[in-house]
Amino acid sequence: MASTDPQDVQMQPVEDKEETPAPLINTPEAVKTAEKAALNVHKKINLQAAPIRSYLEATVVPTLMQGLQAVCKERPENPVEYLAYYLLSHNPQKPKTPAGKAEPMADAPPPA
Repeated sequence: MASTDPQDVQMQPVEDKEETPAPLINTPEAVKTAEKAALNVHKKINLQAAPIRSYLEATVVPTLMQGLQAVCKERPENPVEYLAYYLLSHNPQKPKTPAGKAEPMADAPPPA
């Protein structure tokens, strides 16, 4: 049986690994540039490659939660239809007209 007494353990020198030093960011401009570069990389993450939960949280959940809050506040007779109308009319990916306004929805009932 091997002894685990600390005095019996022989210390071996650790070899120094040659590492290239990271570039120093020592000016406020360099810090801002580095932050912008990191944020741009983060923004470019492909949502199609994201896990399902991340995809839904980034694209659907914010508008859905606002719609559900509106349903709770209004308590319409037909909450599913109300929610559907809300989601269609508050779609952040809806095409915009040249004047910057959302296109009117065709055949959509007004909210109850």
